[in-house]
Amino acid sequence: MKSVLLCSGFLLAACSMDIQGTSGKAYLASDQPGNSPIAAANYEPELHFPARIGLVRLVHGAMTLMPERERLLFAGTDMSALGEVVTLGPLEAQLFKTGRFWATQDNIRALAASRHLDFVLVVQLDPEHNSAEAVFLDVRSGYPYASLESIRPGRGRTNLWGNRMRNQNRINAANYRLVEHIRPKLGEMFQELAKQAAN
Repeated sequence: MKSVLLCSGFLLAACSMDIQGTSGKAYLASDQPGNSPIAAANYEPELHFPARIGLVRLVHGAMTLMPERERLLFAGTDMSALGEVVTLGPLEAQLFKTGRFWATQDNIRALAASRHLDFVLVVQLDPEHNSAEAVFLDVRSGYPYASLESIRPGRGRTNLWGNRMRNQNRINAANYRLVEHIRPKLGEMFQELAKQAAN
């Protein structure tokens, strides 16, 4: 069963959350000959808690360190109630992979697997567009159990000329506000995942 939750607020603020529990086998079985869906559909949900869960922070698509203030925000989302939370950082990613580490799903899952993690929460922050996204993946199969998108009210954060900010303190402050904005929805997402795993 798949449920979608939508919410909106003032000043064009919006967020959407998607919880997935559908079967890849059933999806492939319903396909018509000659119109095969992509192989990525061939996975089954195996949600279980407690588990070892990775936490990855991306800013503009690149893996970055998570400031302590943000860690405390995530700690208040019931995520720790699902098991042990392990934060994955850029140095670990560089040591794991020779050359530049591209934050693709395969690379993130491989890095998480090297730490023997069961699931990984990937959070993408974009202070320039005042938006945040999150996806909760199965490390072994890539199954996306849940996703979340949110746009914070107000303007995005840019420099004086309207380009991407370079000041790390301003970037961290903007990202903190984004995480603070999505924290309630992350809490709801983890609660829904816990319910799904219990069924």
